[in-house]
Amino acid sequence: MATRALLLHSDPDELLPLLVERCPDADWRAAATPDEVEPTLATHRPEVVFSIKHNGFPGPAHRPALAAPDVRWFQVGGSGRDHLGTWDPARVTVTTCAGVLAPFLAERALAALLSLATGLPGLLRAQAERRWSPTTFRPLAGRTLLVVGVGHTGGEFAARARSLGMHVIGVRTSRAPHPALDEVHGPDALYDLLPRADVLSLHVPLGDATRHLIDARALAALPVGALVLNAARGAVVDPDALVAELERAPSERRIAGAWLDVFETEPLPSDHALWSLENLLLTPHCADQADGWPILFAERFADNWERRRRGQDLVGVVRP
Repeated sequence: MATRALLLHSDPDELLPLLVERCPDADWRAAATPDEVEPTLATHRPEVVFSIKHNGFPGPAHRPALAAPDVRWFQVGGSGRDHLGTWDPARVTVTTCAGVLAPFLAERALAALLSLATGLPGLLRAQAERRWSPTTFRPLAGRTLLVVGVGHTGGEFAARARSLGMHVIGVRTSRAPHPALDEVHGPDALYDLLPRADVLSLHVPLGDATRHLIDARALAALPVGALVLNAARGAVVDPDALVAELERAPSERRIAGAWLDVFETEPLPSDHALWSLENLLLTPHCADQADGWPILFAERFADNWERRRRGQDLVGVVRP
């Protein structure tokens, strides 16, 4: 008997041909909008759910599928699962696609770092004003990068930064060595490390311990001229504290610039102060969206489907 499966994705036709081919023993249905979720759950009673959220199909709209009584496996198309709330792991196994897009996110994070470090935003403003304004910049080689959260993405970014000659320090709960790190410390060492961080890059999941992890006190602990990069979750950085720091006069400012790809409220309201900061690079939560990224998630799901069919452990299992 075929396994009842449900795809939650705004463009089902993009993925269903691959899913049908790779998972021939599945009986697929799809919900393309939040309004279709509850009716499809009621009529199809899926045992497996493959869920990809975005602004048009936000995380809370996916929660009813996780709570549906027949669902035994819920695959998240992405690395984050804070949008799901909690679940009973004895009833349903939740897996994520953590690591699938990590190289691409690291690539864009590196682009943001190079842009800020070499002063490209100011040069682009000068170009727009037809103003000839040569500048100098401080090379990244020999400077210190502090990576907070050395999982898939943090490790990929650390490796790229180290190839530029940076000294890379990692903060990770496990304290385990990593080939891209020159030093490894636990989370309790954060405030001892911040004064050494010419660049602070954040790659932690959002939880009670990481909400507003980088607040006014943390920003004040960074050295003058530091750069801050956040492509983790918006609430890891206190936006009010960051705005207050970046709005200071250059002579009073500790933070030379920042890049944010994630925000507490998404889409970011058009009247938010972050939009108007000249020393901030802002991207709309798309740092890892390389061409064809949903297909890459579908390939991970299909690989897990085959593992499940063979009775093997699934890749990417997470707990609440």
